[in-house]
Amino acid sequence: MENIYRKKPLGRRKDGSSYTAVVIDDSTLSRAALKQILLSLEFNVIYEVDNGGAAVIKLEAPGSKPDYLFIDLEMPVMDGIEVLKKVRPILADTKIFMVTSVSDREKVDELISLGISGYIKKPYDRETVIRQLEKLA
Repeated sequence: MENIYRKKPLGRRKDGSSYTAVVIDDSTLSRAALKQILLSLEFNVIYEVDNGGAAVIKLEAPGSKPDYLFIDLEMPVMDGIEVLKKVRPILADTKIFMVTSVSDREKVDELISLGISGYIKKPYDRETVIRQLEKLA
C-alpha cells in the first residue's frame, strides 16, 4: 500500500520519473555539494561543467535540454550572466537557478530581469536549496 503521507521527492515528476539537472560551477567542491543535495532529492544530474564556455557548447547541443539548470555567477571563460543570456532563449522551459557567494542586490535584480527562476547563496545548505526548489513546485 502506498504511503499517502510521504511527500513526493522534489526531484520527481508526478509520473515518478526524475527531473534532469545540470550543474555549472568552476569549484569542484561546490559542484559536488550541490550534486549530492540534488541526488538526495532524486534529481537526475545528467552532467556537470566547470566553466561557462563549455556549458554553453553542451547546452546548445541537440537533445541537451535539462529541466533544471544551476549556474555559478562567477566563473572563468564565461560568467553566469553571459551563460544565462546565451542559453535562456533556447531553454525557455528550463528552471534556471543562479548560485553564488555574492549577495549584491543590484546583481540579483539584473538576474531576475534576465529570467532566472531562483537564486541560491553559497555555501550550499540542503534546507536552503529545498526552500528555493519548493517555491517552484
